[in-house]
Amino acid sequence: MPAIAKASGITAGAIYKHFKSKGELLLEVVKRSFESTPLFMQNSAAATATALPRLASAYTEPELKLVRQLSIEVHSAASRDSEVRRLLALSDEAAIQYISDAIALAQREGELDPKLSPEFAARLFCVFVMGLLHMDTLLPNLIGDKSWRDFVHDRIAVLIGAD
Repeated sequence: MPAIAKASGITAGAIYKHFKSKGELLLEVVKRSFESTPLFMQNSAAATATALPRLASAYTEPELKLVRQLSIEVHSAASRDSEVRRLLALSDEAAIQYISDAIALAQREGELDPKLSPEFAARLFCVFVMGLLHMDTLLPNLIGDKSWRDFVHDRIAVLIGAD
């Protein structure tokens, strides 16, 4: 924390005033990073269920490298720190609920397959995105590849019943 404080130009005490631990600070950094992406921008047209294919495919782009890296770091930290694990679980459940609600709304509006379970589709969507977060190590040659991005887009559309 002292190194973070020094790099930030504040005192470690000032950090601890807002965050109880490094884990909590890490989660806040990841949260803000995600909130800057279209998927988590509340009250925007990008946050609708029918936009999920485009939003998932955005994780294949080079510009989201930091988001991919931070996500992996927070999941790694969660395996070592019970508080990070707890906060991450809460954050994940909130995201799944948000996506599930958006899918259910799109179903009521006739935009998505009404037979699909919104909760299961939201959970599978998140698992799919979690896989995309590992692209830098698993599939680095596909980062920024338009054909791959289009493939991801189309598979998510099928997943949520928008095909």
